[in-house]
Amino acid sequence: MHFLDKKTLQHALSGLLMALSVAGMSPHALAQELPANADQTISETLAAAHQGDVESMYSIALYLLEEGQADQADYLPLAFGWTLNAARNGHPQSAELTGVMYRRGIGTDVNYVKARKWLERALARGSKEPNFELALLYSEDGNPGASKQRAASYLADAIAAMEPRACLIAARDKINEGVEIRKVLNHLRCAGNGGIVDAMLMLADYHETKRSPYAKANAREWLLQAAELGSVEALDRLAQMN
Repeated sequence: MHFLDKKTLQHALSGLLMALSVAGMSPHALAQELPANADQTISETLAAAHQGDVESMYSIALYLLEEGQADQADYLPLAFGWTLNAARNGHPQSAELTGVMYRRGIGTDVNYVKARKWLERALARGSKEPNFELALLYSEDGNPGASKQRAASYLADAIAAMEPRACLIAARDKINEGVEIRKVLNHLRCAGNGGIVDAMLMLADYHETKRSPYAKANAREWLLQAAELGSVEALDRLAQMN
């Protein structure tokens, strides 16, 4: 195996994970090792995943996905294997993540048909943002089944369901049409509470223009949340406020 280049190794490992899963076998044997810097909590979560706990499988998938996107791509097929296994065991968020990874080709080959299947299952299971992901899927240029009509329909459903990314799109569209920010605050709060930094910064901007005695505190709170998510702009603005 050490004679294979990294890309070939990733594809081979991904294929092996899939083959084991299809055969009814667990892919866990391929996820015995964690990064050297993994803490005890992660190790305990891995042990629980080995014992069939789907929430732990999902947590390990997210952990390995983050590690894989931080210049350790060898972990991406393992992340895909864990989330696929959890999805097949009925976990809603894992079904959504599986669909996203198939759509984007993360840890596996791009497969729009399988992406649609898992995103639709996630929707049926009540996952968090499958409408928005389906909108992205149907607007994907490389997708032979792309449909602007279906993409628009799923985006409308995502907005109605107050999915955070859809909320931000709805707010920006309204603002671009000339609607005042105060009239789209619900959508901005939806996006901000969903962890979207741009919405947090927009909400901070809004509160900084107000004369309410609570305005500065509200602006600071949104900036603090954005800073915790790594926003350099938020850190700079907080420094200026002190």
